[in-house]
Amino acid sequence: MMKRENSIHKNVHLTAEQLRRRCDPAKFEFDITDDLPFEPGIIGQDRAVEAIRFGLDIESPGFNIFVMGPTSSGRRSIIKRIVEEKAAQEPVPADWVYVTQFADPGRPRAIALPAGRGRQLRAVMERFSTILPDRLQQTFDTDRYAVAREELEQQYRALEREALSEVESSCRKRDCVLVRSPSGMYIASVREGELLTPETISQLDATEQARVQHDLEELDNLLDDAMRHMRDHERKLQAEIDRLDREVADFTLSPLLDEVRADFTDQQAVLSYLDEVREDILAKVAIFRSGELVRPDIEGASLLDIPVHKRYRVNLFVDNSELRGAPVVVVERPSAQRLLGAVEYDVRYGATVTDHMLVRAGALHRANGGYLIIEATELLEDYDAWSGLKQALAQKEVRVESPDGDRLVRTVTPNPEPVPLRTKVVLVGHPDVLYSLYGLDDDFGKFFKVQADFHTEVDRTPETERAYVRFIRMLCHREELLPFTAEAAARVVEFGARLVEHQDRLSAQFGYIADLVRESHYWARAAGQEIVRREDVITALKKQRRRVGLLEELSLRALLEDRLLVATQGVAVGQVNALTVVSYGSSAYGVPCRVTARAYVGRGSVIDIHREVDLGGPIHSKGVLTLTGYFGGQYGISQALSMEASLSFEQLYDDIEGDSASCAELYALISAVSEIPLRQDLSVTGAVDQYGNVMAIGGVNEKISGYFEVCRARGLTGTQGVIVPRANIKHLMLEEDVISAVHNQEFHIYPIVSVDEGLALLTGEPIGVSDASGEFPANTVHGRVARRLKNFAASDGDRNTDND
Repeated sequence: MMKRENSIHKNVHLTAEQLRRRCDPAKFEFDITDDLPFEPGIIGQDRAVEAIRFGLDIESPGFNIFVMGPTSSGRRSIIKRIVEEKAAQEPVPADWVYVTQFADPGRPRAIALPAGRGRQLRAVMERFSTILPDRLQQTFDTDRYAVAREELEQQYRALEREALSEVESSCRKRDCVLVRSPSGMYIASVREGELLTPETISQLDATEQARVQHDLEELDNLLDDAMRHMRDHERKLQAEIDRLDREVADFTLSPLLDEVRADFTDQQAVLSYLDEVREDILAKVAIFRSGELVRPDIEGASLLDIPVHKRYRVNLFVDNSELRGAPVVVVERPSAQRLLGAVEYDVRYGATVTDHMLVRAGALHRANGGYLIIEATELLEDYDAWSGLKQALAQKEVRVESPDGDRLVRTVTPNPEPVPLRTKVVLVGHPDVLYSLYGLDDDFGKFFKVQADFHTEVDRTPETERAYVRFIRMLCHREELLPFTAEAAARVVEFGARLVEHQDRLSAQFGYIADLVRESHYWARAAGQEIVRREDVITALKKQRRRVGLLEELSLRALLEDRLLVATQGVAVGQVNALTVVSYGSSAYGVPCRVTARAYVGRGSVIDIHREVDLGGPIHSKGVLTLTGYFGGQYGISQALSMEASLSFEQLYDDIEGDSASCAELYALISAVSEIPLRQDLSVTGAVDQYGNVMAIGGVNEKISGYFEVCRARGLTGTQGVIVPRANIKHLMLEEDVISAVHNQEFHIYPIVSVDEGLALLTGEPIGVSDASGEFPANTVHGRVARRLKNFAASDGDRNTDND
């Protein structure tokens, strides 16, 4: 068994100076923050910044970045700043346009152009599409074109007359005539100027009837030959007219296209596209000649029937003309369409309309050649978005796809050509999101090989304190806030240490720091001041606490009205004041709670009443079970423990978690067994192990403040205080009212390293150290516990004898 002759130190309470590490404003060489140069920078986070820079610089596949850290850690603003600094040094990527692919209108063609040239091409083709119909119509309306076309048509009519004249001459020789009717031409026999009907012919004698039928058949064959030659001539005529139309249209079209070509002689893709435009216009010249450029009943109803006024226009899909470096695109609420783009649809005249002009870019397209920053939590909630992003990264190209389920009316879905993808993707989220993505998708690690972890705190050094001041200066400059005095800035630094509950650390969650700066400015401005003083920062902190302090106030009221029983004076057996922390939202406050214990003959177990009714969490239950180990090791070396005990947090009806009350529970249990009363003017917090070592806990500042508020409301006696683990001294960043009470010896804080030190404070009795045989002196705390346990064992033995 471990002996503790040297484990009990003199019970010395902490001094006021130990309760907060103050920031000396004299170290800041300025009167107000406006005296400082404007130097934006990153405070701490060296590990995360190093990882980010590595991920941005490496060009190998899959080295995209996942930036993780809690909210208000500055992760988003820092990553954006680093990315923007790098992007500013890189070239502006190409513009992307979509144009009609005339051979396959359902697959718009993607063309890359130097930044700014896409806007230029869109403008010239917009003008081209506007003036083209009028120019062509004017050309076809000229006398020269009309004369040329009339000459061709006259040649055809002359050939037609010649062919029909031969047929008519043959008809006259055989008493027949060529009849022209609305339904066409045919041969008929005549007698005495009258046409013979089939009934009349059937009444002729057989010889005459045979002759007539023979003549009609020969003349029909002759007419058929004439008609066949006429159709051949008509096709030749149409070909000649088409050739004429193309020549006339090309005469007008070529100068217009040459104007466009002159601006893009260095862009082969554009030149090839313009050649296709020429061929498409010449192939559809009849539409321009007829003037039927718009058909409202079917306009745009099919991808194969894109109206002329849109057919040659250019969709400027990605416009990088105004960038001064690589693009940086931030997506707050990622979805499949926001990331991958979409094809939009219109409904006109009952038909669903789309074309290449309705293809819309997604964030991946806009970030192409640069950087894409995505909120990971939202991405995790949209499988299509994550799947599309992963596919784009794997294939190194991004496709615009519109699922049929997104439209009420099904129609032809265009399939635009994919755009080659070269971008660095940065996901920003909580660590839980990273772990979820790893668990949900085996491929996640292939595409996000770099992790940048933002810590919630940084070491408190003169440099980081000055960095805090630079942050205040930057925020005041950016948001036009009042300047801070050195004293006010020092109080903000102290607040940063309180946030992380450590005298040698500062919070890296600058969202909270920024809010305090803004609120301090508000109260200084409300007081009619031109600068922010230390008092304004303190006012802001008090107002913050008041706004969220209703539950704390109600808890204090319940204690003062004795609806919650917690004694702050006197002594009691089997009862001690423990300290708990109530957390809700971003707020937390401490509340004292009465812990009671009862001991009786049994089998050596400790019953946790809260665990029995499912109100105790696993860590709390572990702490209670640790007490059994302590009792066994401390008192069960030479005898069996024939004791059972019950522990309860009285009047606490919510779930309990954590082991920070295990020290208080042990004291209550020792008191219940030994029947030694414990001081009720002291409250206890601390975790304990099986050897009686007292270990650090969280929320020490809230716990001390919570008990202090109760004692102050009831009246400070000068003996009240809190017992805390010595390991928590560095975590103390208490408020001025607590520090003042300690300075005036109205309130005390006792640090301990062992259970025995706390027992000495709570009982005022000698603790006792076991001898070589494991026996404790009789008139000590441990001796009285051991003696009571022997009595339990004797009673248990008598009970077993009676049962036998």
